[in-house]
Amino acid sequence: MFLEASGPAPPDLCWERYAVPAAWPGWAPQIRAVEIESAGRAPAGTAGLAGPAGAAAGAYAGQGHGTFQEHSRDQDHYGWRPCGEEPPGADAGRWQRIVPGLRGQVRPLAGPAARFLVTAVDEFERTWSWRVGIGPLRLDLDHGVDACLDGGTSTWLRITGPGPLPHAYAPLARVALRRIVR
Repeated sequence: MFLEASGPAPPDLCWERYAVPAAWPGWAPQIRAVEIESAGRAPAGTAGLAGPAGAAAGAYAGQGHGTFQEHSRDQDHYGWRPCGEEPPGADAGRWQRIVPGLRGQVRPLAGPAARFLVTAVDEFERTWSWRVGIGPLRLDLDHGVDACLDGGTSTWLRITGPGPLPHAYAPLARVALRRIVR
């Protein structure tokens, strides 16, 4: 299944909304919080979430797009710092960018947490892929951000999964895509 949305936000801002997991609750209405695996400690239940062969070798072209500084669900303000300039004492998970092999959990507003594994990232092309699962149910999600000729952005999502699962997820995904580009 393929979904897309266009809006006035600049492409670099839309990419940052994807690239920093701490920002996800600000545009994805189904996500309350994101927990990133810390070194040597995986979130409970993520060990069985395997990616496709070669997933850890996905592209990561860290092009210096900046790092998310501050965000809240009620505030559509993003602050920026050059990559690698986190404030003293910053929570490392808050500043984590998506990279191939990144694991964690997304906590929904209700229900069980969904485990995730980022399988590919290309910062230059502004594309990324991840596998998300709850129990035996898995979705593979491929995302992209494209500049529009009018200065706005188009963002897209390809959803792959068993049976009706992609169609069940599509309404939430459509809302999230529209919020990314506004």
